[in-house]
Amino acid sequence: MDNRLRIAILGGGHAGFAHAADLSIKGFEVRLFEVPEMAETIAEVKKRGGIESEPDPSTGLKGGFGSLHMVTSHAEEALDGAEIAFVVVPAFAQKAFAKVIAPHVKQEQIVVLSPGNFGGAVTFAQALKAFGCQNLPILCEAQSMIYACRKGSPTSIKIFGIKEGLRFAVFPAKLTASVTPTLRNVFPTIEAAPSILWTWLSNPNAIGHPPVTILNAGRIEGTGGDFLFYVEGITPAVDRVLESLDSERLALGSELGLELIPHREMAKLWYGHQGFEGSTYPDKARNPVYASIKAEKELDSRYLTEDIPYGLVPIENFAKLAGVETPICTSLINLANALLDRDFRDTGQTLESVGLGGMSIPQITQLVEEGYS
Repeated sequence: MDNRLRIAILGGGHAGFAHAADLSIKGFEVRLFEVPEMAETIAEVKKRGGIESEPDPSTGLKGGFGSLHMVTSHAEEALDGAEIAFVVVPAFAQKAFAKVIAPHVKQEQIVVLSPGNFGGAVTFAQALKAFGCQNLPILCEAQSMIYACRKGSPTSIKIFGIKEGLRFAVFPAKLTASVTPTLRNVFPTIEAAPSILWTWLSNPNAIGHPPVTILNAGRIEGTGGDFLFYVEGITPAVDRVLESLDSERLALGSELGLELIPHREMAKLWYGHQGFEGSTYPDKARNPVYASIKAEKELDSRYLTEDIPYGLVPIENFAKLAGVETPICTSLINLANALLDRDFRDTGQTLESVGLGGMSIPQITQLVEEGYS
């Protein structure tokens, strides 16, 4: 491992803290950035000079105090001289971060969306250009967040799991071989995906969160989320809906020529090193990384407000172009709309909204392979 790399972590949420603390403990020079409007989330870290990492022993990670090279709300400072920047924010915030870094990011820098969600790399590239970036950096996206974590305090992070074998994709895909060694220097077990189409359809949150939330709606409202989301929320009936929804995603991937990993198998691939065994949704629920997680306190949470518009809506939209039927996906979107009294299709990510409207599947495939001319 070459820990001389300088790394910027953009985002002061749970996962931003985990990236910053763990990578600094591993010896990398880490700068933590948050936009000025959210500067209070990193204020205590700036005072202390770092973040305390509290990993579960099963992760194999070293805990302790991660001393940060810089904690700032100035994007130019965070990016100056950094070889890699991880953008660790929700999907809805990615464009805002693109706007902030556009004047400062360099062509030779690697920018990783963690995770990318549907359309992440393409919309980020378009936003960078719209806000004045003349030469795009090398853009990558992860299929999911590499850390399972929660903040313990304003200056500490609890890490329950770290995913081994997580996939990432490069936009354009033709640059994958040149980027992989650098990224694996930071996270040695990550694997390259064939393209961003693979990562777009491989974030497990879109499959796992909405069905369990929607089918436990009464329980969430009645208890304020006071139950174990996976262990108690995934009953045999809910399990069948999860399987049906994932079969639609897999069918879409097959139509696009992509060999996707079944959702129920991802946890075994990622957390086998932490003792996880099995390949069913109930098995996943008993995974130590997930077993203690409670439901969100209300329905109006990211399990619906992010995973429906940036997960299920684009799957349904892409499936229509590919001629794949998605009745379960469509039903869950309709139910989420009714539960929260809003239209997620109106605000969600679609091929049109990411700038791919009117393109055929071969044209989209060529774009993700070759990039913009």
